[in-house]
Amino acid sequence: MRAIVVEPPTPGARLEDVPDPEPHRGEVGVRVLECGVCGTDRDIVAGQYGTPPTGSRRLVLGHENLGAVEAVGPGVAGWKRGDLVVATVRRGCGRCRFCLTNQSDLCETGGFTERGIRGRDGYFAERYSEGPEYLVHVPEALRAVAVLLEPLSVVEKAYHEGRSVLDRLGPTPGHPRETPPSALVSGTGAIGMLASFLLRSEGYDVVAIDRHGEGTPAAALLRRIGAEHVDAAGGLGALSGRRFEMVLEASGNAPLDFDLLRALAPNGVLVLTGIPPADRPPISLAAGQVLRDLVLANQAIVGSVNANRSYFELGIRHLSRFRKAWGDAVARVITSRHALDEAPALLADRGSGAMKNVLTIAR
Repeated sequence: MRAIVVEPPTPGARLEDVPDPEPHRGEVGVRVLECGVCGTDRDIVAGQYGTPPTGSRRLVLGHENLGAVEAVGPGVAGWKRGDLVVATVRRGCGRCRFCLTNQSDLCETGGFTERGIRGRDGYFAERYSEGPEYLVHVPEALRAVAVLLEPLSVVEKAYHEGRSVLDRLGPTPGHPRETPPSALVSGTGAIGMLASFLLRSEGYDVVAIDRHGEGTPAAALLRRIGAEHVDAAGGLGALSGRRFEMVLEASGNAPLDFDLLRALAPNGVLVLTGIPPADRPPISLAAGQVLRDLVLANQAIVGSVNANRSYFELGIRHLSRFRKAWGDAVARVITSRHALDEAPALLADRGSGAMKNVLTIAR
């Protein structure tokens, strides 16, 4: 079968023939329909990280996926040919308390593997085999947007982490809040856009910032769902001093991450999902002032990575909610679709500004 492969840490990706997987006992064979391309894929292609499976120099790339069941191996029940599925990404270490309770996103040992990223081949291929415990059934009605489920699962977890911090404040009997909660989203790629959808569906007033003007598809889409777009190319002064209970960062820019603390309201939480490059020069900041403000304003910073199955299942429910509230708006997060043989060039392009590019692998 055809697949997009890399040889970390050597930069570059190529289309190559690789062995066609056969489902073993207890596995399901899946024909890949679509895969999303994200910043992690591009970082691996750039040679920044990525680990092949043990004993191999080659890694099949890709972790955002949508497929259809093609074969059901012996010992598997509850699946049939044609079922739509999205596979989770991380596989637990098998040792720590979190991995042993299906929460590998919280792995304590670091011994996990990840499809298409670390130690396991991914989904930029025509087929894969997988245990059913890692497959999430997708309703046919969500076929057009289901490839967004993996990035949405990341948002679901990040929101849960931030909400857990805000919930520490508890109720104020006799003094209910008089205004909706407020959120700032940094970045209008797929993670930032899906975060805006989720936060709006949860009743937040949402402002999303990027470095682009009002004429972009992202800005138009934000207006459609009742969120505000702000061009912050000139800095956070564009926010006019506004402050927010939750700031969800989706840009992976270290200097900006610290600047975002200035937009955080008292008792607020900054949730980080972007992964800044580790090899950039050090930045200068007034560390004492930053820490002082965090303490005196009861603020928190939380990092959130990956997502376990429960967040994928939440994502299914929310995709349906988005469609009910805003029609085909969430489908507009998908900027373009491309053939598999276009993937190497697409992965090398880091400046397109697209919300989400998708590889169409099979009909």
